[in-house]
Amino acid sequence: MKIKESNRLINFCAYEDSLYLTGYDLIAGVDEVGRGALAGPIVAAAVILKRDSIFIEGINDSKKISSKKRNELFKKIIDNCICYSTAKMSSGKIDKISLGKANIAVFKNAINNLKTVPQIVLSDALSVQKAVAPVLSIIKGDELSISIAAASIIAKVTRDSIMEKFDLIYPQYGFNSNKGYGTKKHFESIEKFGSCCIHRLSFNGVPDYKAYRNNI
Repeated sequence: MKIKESNRLINFCAYEDSLYLTGYDLIAGVDEVGRGALAGPIVAAAVILKRDSIFIEGINDSKKISSKKRNELFKKIIDNCICYSTAKMSSGKIDKISLGKANIAVFKNAINNLKTVPQIVLSDALSVQKAVAPVLSIIKGDELSISIAAASIIAKVTRDSIMEKFDLIYPQYGFNSNKGYGTKKHFESIEKFGSCCIHRLSFNGVPDYKAYRNNI
C-alpha cells in the first residue's frame, strides 16, 4: 500500500480509532442509498468491520468510486467484516408513510438485523432512536468514517442489483443506467410511458403526483 493511501486511511479511521481507545470494540457503520430516486426502494446497510483489518485499500464514499470498484470493494468488505445486514423499503411503502419515516425505518432495521450486536453505531447524518445500540450521527459521515463508507458501498451495490433486475421488467425507463434517479432521459420516459409500479407517486415529477397529493 502506498504511503499516500495509507495516510488517507489513517484519517478515514479517526472516528473508529477514537472509539477503540475509549473501549468500544464492536463499531457499526450504517448508511442508505435511494433516498432521492423517483423509483425503486430505499436500501440501507449496516456493517461491523474487523478491528484488525479495518484498513481496506481503496475504500471511499460509494458516490466517489466507479461501479467496478464498488463491486470489488463489496467483496473485500464482506471478507473483512464481523457481520453486515441490509434493509429495504418499497416505493409503495415510502408513499404510504413518507420518505423521512421510511429513511429512519430502514436505518433502524439494518442496525437491528446485525447478527452481532454493536456497542455503538456511526450513522450518516441521521439520528436513529430505539436501535439496539447508541447511534452517533455524523454529517457527511460517508466521507469521514470508514465504517459508514463501507456501509454505503454495501447499500449501493445491493440497490444497484435490485434496479438492474427491475430494468429487465421495465426496460423503457432505463433503470439499468439511471438506477431510478431523475435523469433527463428518465423524465422523458415517464412522460412518454407514464409511471410504473415501482415509481414513487408521492414524488414531484412522477405523472400521478398531483392526483396522489389530492387524495391524502
